[in-house]
Amino acid sequence: MMNRHYPPIGIVVTWGKDLIKEKGGLLAFIRYFEKVMCSEDSLWLHKSKNRPAHDIHLVYIIVNNQVRYKLYYGGYEAAGIRDVYNGDGSSWCSHSVITWPRLLLAGPFEKAPHKIPMRGFQGFRYIYEPFF
Repeated sequence: MMNRHYPPIGIVVTWGKDLIKEKGGLLAFIRYFEKVMCSEDSLWLHKSKNRPAHDIHLVYIIVNNQVRYKLYYGGYEAAGIRDVYNGDGSSWCSHSVITWPRLLLAGPFEKAPHKIPMRGFQGFRYIYEPFF
C-alpha cells in the first residue's frame, strides 16, 4: 500500500533485455554484477536522464519482471566524462569512456528473499514502502 503523505524512500529501475543481451546474456550479467557489487565500496552506474526529485535512500532493480536486488542510492551525475570497466559480451575487462547521465548505485546489494513480480518500465518509479 502506498502512502503518499510521506516522501518516497527509494526508486525502482529496470535492466532492459538489450542491456543484458549486450553483456553476454542473463547468467553472465548476473554473475558479474554480484561479483563486483558484493562490498560496501562498490559502485554501479545506471543510465538515467533524470535525477530523483526527492531525497531517497534505496534503489531496487527489476530483472525479467521481478524485483531482484536492493542497493543504496549514491547520487546522480549529469552527463560528463567518466572511465568505466564494463563487459563487451565476452570479457568483463573492457575499458570505455561514458558521457551519459547516471544514477550511482552503491553496494553491497541484497537479493530479494522471495519472488516479487513487477513489470519493467523505462526510467524510474518512486516507492514509499520497502519491498524487502
